[in-house]
Amino acid sequence: MSGEGRITTSTETRIGWLDSLRGVAILLVVVLHAGEAVRVAVGPTPAVDGVNLFLEPFRMPVLMFLSGMLLPKSVAKPGREYFAGKASMVAWPYLLWSVIILAASGDLTPASVIQILYLSPTYLWYLWFILVFYVIAYPLQRVPPLAVAAVGLAISFILPDASRPETMAFLAAFFFFGAWCAANPQRTARVLTRPWVVVLGAGAAAAVGVLNLGGQEVLYRAEYVWGVAGGLAVLCWAFPRLAENRVTAALEFVGRYSIVFYVAHLGPIMIGLALADAVGLTEAWYLLPVLLLVGVGIPLGLAWVYSTRKHASVNLLFELPALKRRPRDRVRRSRFRRSRA
Repeated sequence: MSGEGRITTSTETRIGWLDSLRGVAILLVVVLHAGEAVRVAVGPTPAVDGVNLFLEPFRMPVLMFLSGMLLPKSVAKPGREYFAGKASMVAWPYLLWSVIILAASGDLTPASVIQILYLSPTYLWYLWFILVFYVIAYPLQRVPPLAVAAVGLAISFILPDASRPETMAFLAAFFFFGAWCAANPQRTARVLTRPWVVVLGAGAAAAVGVLNLGGQEVLYRAEYVWGVAGGLAVLCWAFPRLAENRVTAALEFVGRYSIVFYVAHLGPIMIGLALADAVGLTEAWYLLPVLLLVGVGIPLGLAWVYSTRKHASVNLLFELPALKRRPRDRVRRSRFRRSRA
């Protein structure tokens, strides 16, 4: 992605650097969970724990921002197609994998299944959040996204600290801010061409990361939004300027199929942890690479099979194709009837 940096436009389908950045963010989620598994098994690992703590304030806001950047193109679709797509590509994998995770953890009870609808009792809360945001976004499509983002941030400021509603409101601000940036690419790019914006952004992001590393409560807190926004500015300036190579191509693939990595990474990590314990592999610097290997490798294999679209059973794990096609099929049938008439 060498050359001038830019955000995107609402009419473009896929932008490579967006997928690359999403790929990095998803891989950092895998690193987080692998590090937590190592800490549970063998105790603290200062280097890994330090990296995860420093990056903690940025991971999910970046993913929310990138999801929001897809909103202008999505919301331009007819309502039936819009909601069918979100049901197929977001609601379906969220519901299916929530049940799979609850069953695997031995917690598949009527109460926990009901909680899937309103609380998200597993680590898939990110999918639940963006599903809520997409539902809210459609009736608000005539409201400036920046105004919705500001309201979300203001609400998060007054809600109880570390609560689920506070987290949702804070991340909603980044989701709708991403939508605004996608709808206003020239204005956003103009801001990012100013060196002082990137320098101040880097300093603000470093400050918030260090505060979190030092034990200050900064995660999803509105009073520290300046640091997260600074980190976003740096990323949106840097990633469009990355040269195209095998690394960026691999990251783009991960980002394009991020749903696979997100829902399917923790199971292999926990299985790998159990097997490592069974064979006596208890050194952190041996255990962590093993967990990363399975936590990335198995979803990578699933993503590759999914990308071929040749195996219906694998496709069904990550989307509901019949539901996604339904609006288009109805349009085709309607046109066919009119042509016959």
